Amino acid sequence: MSRVPSRVLALGAAGLFVLAALIVFLFWRPALRRGPVVYSGTPIVPPKAAADGVLVDGNGRPAHVLVPGFATTFLFFGYTHCPDECPLALASLGRAYRKLTPQEAARTRVVFVSVDPHRDTPAVVKRYIASFDPHFIALTGTRAALAPVWDAYGVSVDPHTHDIDHGDAIYAIDASNHVVLIYPPSASAADLAGDAEKLAS
Repeated sequence: MSRVPSRVLALGAAGLFVLAALIVFLFWRPALRRGPVVYSGTPIVPPKAAADGVLVDGNGRPAHVLVPGFATTFLFFGYTHCPDECPLALASLGRAYRKLTPQEAARTRVVFVSVDPHRDTPAVVKRYIASFDPHFIALTGTRAALAPVWDAYGVSVDPHTHDIDHGDAIYAIDASNHVVLIYPPSASAADLAGDAEKLAS
């Protein structure tokens, strides 16, 4: 029986090694290229458990701040007579929502919670929020019902100023009901939509 030269065996083994390395490179390259997800919003580290609350929606019905089944909930506190930050933030959220695919939009919820219960009746908040996007949810209620929700998100409300002084951050809540990102009211629609896409993937 003839013997295969050791050099031929070595070359064959080397070839198999190169082939295996090539296969690993081709199949693992996308994962290696992705790396950690980078968000445009400021990460909350560690993520904070999001607080729920039962308020009143634009139709006068009880409604929860948090609803299961959404990959992203954008939460914003404001009031309908707000002259600057509130319409700026809600307009950007509206443009961001319309940038999403139908599948992403179905898994994204935008919630506006009033900090002015005296003037923001259900009918008023319903009309106001619809001007930004008809899919958005507006919640109001009594001060006693709203105050625990404000406190849970660190939103301080001073109703005694001419224009109500309140926290104006946009919060992003993930599917596990944790606040994971925060944005200023001037956040761009592209940044908000991009992060919603990543959270929905």
